[in-house]
Amino acid sequence: MSEPRLPKQIDVLIVGGGTAGAALAGIIARDTPLNVVLLEAGPDHGPCDGGSWPAELLDARRFALTHDWGCGGVNHPCQPERGAYPRARVIGGCSAHNGCVAVVGHRRDYDALAELGLDGWDWESVAPAYARAKQAMRVRIPDEDELQPWQHAYLAAAVETGFPRVPDLNDPDIIQGVAPAPFNITAESGVRWNTALAYLDPVRGKSNLTVLGNALVDRVVVAGGRAVAVEALIGGARQTIAAGRIVLSAGAYGSPAILQRSGIGEPGLLRDLGIEVTHELPGVGRGLTDHPITHVALQPSKDLQRAMESFGAARWLPDEQVVLLTRSRQCREAFDLHMPAYSTCDPATGEWRFQLGVAQFYTVSSGALRITSPDPAALPNIDHGYLTDPEGIDRAVLADGLELALEIAERMIAAGAAAGIMAPAADITTRAQRERYVESTVGTCYHPSCSCRMGLASDPNAVLDARGRVHGLDGLFVCDASIFPVIPRANTNLPAAMVAEHLASRIAE
Repeated sequence: MSEPRLPKQIDVLIVGGGTAGAALAGIIARDTPLNVVLLEAGPDHGPCDGGSWPAELLDARRFALTHDWGCGGVNHPCQPERGAYPRARVIGGCSAHNGCVAVVGHRRDYDALAELGLDGWDWESVAPAYARAKQAMRVRIPDEDELQPWQHAYLAAAVETGFPRVPDLNDPDIIQGVAPAPFNITAESGVRWNTALAYLDPVRGKSNLTVLGNALVDRVVVAGGRAVAVEALIGGARQTIAAGRIVLSAGAYGSPAILQRSGIGEPGLLRDLGIEVTHELPGVGRGLTDHPITHVALQPSKDLQRAMESFGAARWLPDEQVVLLTRSRQCREAFDLHMPAYSTCDPATGEWRFQLGVAQFYTVSSGALRITSPDPAALPNIDHGYLTDPEGIDRAVLADGLELALEIAERMIAAGAAAGIMAPAADITTRAQRERYVESTVGTCYHPSCSCRMGLASDPNAVLDARGRVHGLDGLFVCDASIFPVIPRANTNLPAAMVAEHLASRIAE
């Protein structure tokens, strides 16, 4: 298949065809006559019915890593080995490889943005964008008979522990409860319905949309205080592509990295790397935040293992179907713990392993992203700053969640769903023991955010205004999960699609 040709005039050039970028391109091409070009560093596999999509990207049963960027970093000093921070290098981005939980968080996540002076970001303002995103991505709550045996056992144990069974985890006023999680998986075929399928497929035939895969963007060209073009590597050759408006939708790792390579960021970092400073903006890359997570691992009972095998023989075996939202002792509003259940099967032995995840979803700690070279192929230095808040709030929240997960695990053992606890390997009964376990096991939820934060121009760490425009530069926007000042209490895939829905008309004006 030949590569599409770029139009002579580009009104909106979107860099990054991931969750937000694919959605943004589809919306603007659908709703306006503007010429839209979408550049994606990974391959464009075309429409869903074109037969080119790899099976593992469409199969929603498991996390897919065949199109990974290869990012990584150290989670905590107690873990000297590098952890993997997967990001999908493919059209649709992380919506094409993720676990498919599609939740909005809590009303306070958005009302708090308005209280920071970010007009139009309160819950009532973003709720219509969420509704459109959920419809486009076919978000639904699984039926009871779709829940596999391990998820049924977890749901029952959580209810027995005292948590209410709630009808919908996307109630924006939820405080705590357990339920099957809304997800973007088709009912008829179990397809992971990513944003490329949801937003690009309906408009791929339009003359005002061009999608170009395998296009690695190096930098934004700035002239006279305005972003006028990008330099990209396409087919091994460097090209300069001019556009009226440029939108970075390369994600919480990619968007700040492109800005820094463009000379937009903290001057000291840029000069150390031999990059000319084109626009001083020290907040670029700062505030990088993820939801930290730890876990309890369980040995399945023989009865549950047989039930899983029987269920899998008769129908598909999805995972991460049930989530518990609740509050730690540190929580002051809404909820701060997100606790899903996971299962894996060793293909060599057929043995099942089960985990209860314990994630801190109102995260206090943050870190930073810094490029290590002007080379666009060089991976950045990624530090989420897990558990670094001076008051130790994140560590305490996870320790509370671990205590709760162990209580639920004991109920699952008593009910015959599990044979025992594999990790923690020894009894941990004190707060100090739980916190040490958290430090030694903390990892990523794959929800990087907040590295190009919105904020008032008076905020030295703000990168964007409330319309997604880069402070102090004309014609340059950011539209992805990096723009949140504070990470929402949600898996960030649906929020990223919401950002595209919410900002599309503003960017197209």
